[in-house]
Amino acid sequence: MAALIIGNGNDIEKKYIENINVEYVICADGGLEKAEKLKLSPDLILGDFDSVNSSVLDYYKKLNIETVTFPPEKDYTDMELAVENAVKKGYKDIVLTGASGSRLDHTLANIQLLEKYHCQGINLQMIDNNNYISIISDNADIKIKYKKDHFVSLVPVTEKLEGLTLEGFKYPLDNVQVQRGTAFLISNEIIQGEGRILLKKGTALVFVSKD
Repeated sequence: MAALIIGNGNDIEKKYIENINVEYVICADGGLEKAEKLKLSPDLILGDFDSVNSSVLDYYKKLNIETVTFPPEKDYTDMELAVENAVKKGYKDIVLTGASGSRLDHTLANIQLLEKYHCQGINLQMIDNNNYISIISDNADIKIKYKKDHFVSLVPVTEKLEGLTLEGFKYPLDNVQVQRGTAFLISNEIIQGEGRILLKKGTALVFVSKD
């Protein structure tokens, strides 16, 4: 079972989250309006509430949904506070939506949360209408199903990736080493029913994206 966190970034179509086994929904600030559009009922609402319509917030408060208010001057973003709450409630699988948008600083900060919580044993993923982002590390062995017009990219997080193998891709690799800071692993394509990524050592973000 997973926790779904909805932020105030880009809207997401409901079809991209319908197959997620969601047990708990957290709305981070303006994400409450996104949940309303998706017809999802939140279990927790939190934030400093500077980006949500007050009438929408008041409506949900009247439904006695748990609400946590933070001051605008705080050390963490609403999204990170939402993740912390999900972790405290015991969730090991957490999906972020509304976590990307025109503010690239917020988008990058949210992507970095994947690494932070991966180090704590939390499976954090990020989804929008064009991207699915996850993270892998030492001794990883994952499979990704083919999707038409989708690309697979890896972005090293550690200084280097060791023993990286890509099977079933247009550009296969066999036990190679890749340094951080290169675009060598961008825009690969799965050419068979599924692609397989094996990584002996290191940490990398995995993007499955469509134009």
